Amino acid sequence: MTEIDKKWFFQKLDERQKSVRSLARHLSIDPSAASRMLSGTRRMKMEEANQIALFLGVSLSDVLNHAGVSIEPDGTPTRILLAAVINEAGSVERLKEPRPLPQTVIDRAKAAVRDLVDGQVIAAQVRAASGPLSIWDDAVILFGHTDEVETAAIGVLSICRTRNGDQIMAKVERARKTGEARIQTASGATEETLLDTATPVLAVIP
Repeated sequence: MTEIDKKWFFQKLDERQKSVRSLARHLSIDPSAASRMLSGTRRMKMEEANQIALFLGVSLSDVLNHAGVSIEPDGTPTRILLAAVINEAGSVERLKEPRPLPQTVIDRAKAAVRDLVDGQVIAAQVRAASGPLSIWDDAVILFGHTDEVETAAIGVLSICRTRNGDQIMAKVERARKTGEARIQTASGATEETLLDTATPVLAVIP
């Protein structure tokens, strides 16, 4: 990873008459954390890079390039990082800092999603010593970033965020534009809930 191009980020903020403080509010982080991120003393997370691109009105590949992340010719990051774990109850817990995956897993992941998705791919590792998800223990689940309940998520296993902020892996049986949804949890139980986002699982790497 190369050094972050902090001049570029501050120039883009100036061009749009934005401040580091307003960027921090957009990212829901402390202004000092945003300042450290732009100076290179705090790692920029992939989810933050996507939000920064939206805030600055630039492409995700531009943000990643100037953040020092190597980019492939098609504009996607060359590395798929492990960003979360999924426990035996199906709850998705974000890691404080994304971790690199073994190159063999990265190669299989790229092959699995090449024709399925454009843009950011998030990896989560299943850690389930018991329960229904134990058959996937240590497997890597791939999914994309989303700000909505995607139509493609209905009827399939998806990564969902509920209105109360919980992120879970569940099958979305039904979802309305109002967010009302019926899901089947990892335990097999059917629940009525309110969803903010849902995106389908793209691949499972054993």
